[in-house]
Formats: sequence, structure tokens, C-alpha cells
Amino acid sequence: MILPLLLTLVLGCVDFGRFAYSQIAITNAARAGAAYAMTNSYLAADESAWIAQVQQAARDEMSQQTGYVAANLMVQTISFTDANGLRRVQITAGYPFQMIVPWPGIPNSVSLQAIVQMRAIR
Repeated sequence: MILPLLLTLVLGCVDFGRFAYSQIAITNAARAGAAYAMTNSYLAADESAWIAQVQQAARDEMSQQTGYVAANLMVQTISFTDANGLRRVQITAGYPFQMIVPWPGIPNSVSLQAIVQMRAIR
């Protein structure tokens, strides 16, 4: 009689743990891309190569995750100058998350996203 309740509780904990783990992984990927972007300057002619290297740094960070599919990782890089004249980089990383169990009232698939903004030091 209690087994279905306990099983539901355990599966809910597993899904929540996977969700939290995946969100941390996405945030770390965005931070890795931002760390590369802030320490490696570029010229206007080399901007596309620089963006590709920033995206690769984020992909390298995610590559150790279980079940990682490189085609599903979205990395957007924006470089701009703020009102104080400082160059900043903003990295947005997104990755889809699939629940193990379809829970009523909760979407089965969620797109996780992390945005990291840092001041460029070079």
C-alpha cells in the first residue's frame, strides 16, 4: 500500500536531482565560455573565429556529462562596450532537459538556460 507512494517519491527525487545537476552543468558551460572570452581578445576581422572558440570552450565543459548531445547545446556570444567604456562579454548557454517520468501538470521537456556576463580583461 505504501510502495506506490514511496516509488513516486523516489522517482521525483531522482528527476529533481537530475534537473539540478543539469542546470549546474549548463551554468558551468556558460562560465567556461565566458572565461575564455574574457581572457582572449580579438580583432574585428577575427571575431567569428573567436566566437567559435568561445563556443568550443563551452562544449568542452559539457562533453563530460552523461548523455550529452553536442548538437543540442546552444551557445550565444555577445561582446559589447558598456556605458563606462569597458568591454563586456555575455554568454548564453541552453540545453534541453527530459524528465524520466511524465509528471502530471509539469512539462516533460524543459529548456535549461544560463546567462553569464563578465568584463573582458584583455
